[in-house]
Amino acid sequence: MSRASTDYATQERQVRARDEKEGVERWLEDVFFALGEVTFLALPALLSLMDAEPNVSLKYAAMFVWATLVLATGTMRDDRFGGRWPPVSPVLVAVRFVYYNAVVLAAAYAGAAVDLSLGSPVVTAAVATLVALAAAAGFPRLVAALGARRSGR
Repeated sequence: MSRASTDYATQERQVRARDEKEGVERWLEDVFFALGEVTFLALPALLSLMDAEPNVSLKYAAMFVWATLVLATGTMRDDRFGGRWPPVSPVLVAVRFVYYNAVVLAAAYAGAAVDLSLGSPVVTAAVATLVALAAAAGFPRLVAALGARRSGR
């Protein structure tokens, strides 16, 4: 007796091409993968902010930076805004690691500084969100500049 299946549905499923995701389903998938990428690579910065002072302001700003960076990175994938999001390679993983940690720390401290000077949580969230959006938008340009520099142009 062979182990081959005689079920027609199983054979059809193996031959049929996978359906491509579109619209919101594709965006959710991109955000899901961005969640893993940003969270894993920015973990050193996020952990260092756990004990840093001013405690509440930094954590509050870091929460907005992290969420904005995840959503912006997920949204910018799949060429939604005309710019090509850089692929994953060993060199670019190292660049992402440094970049995400620097962005989280810089935006969290900028948001905390605004919170200490103005005492407004709304302005703190806005500053942290804007810095993270600008950083996410600048990442493909940074990678393109690094690529041009490596190739000697």
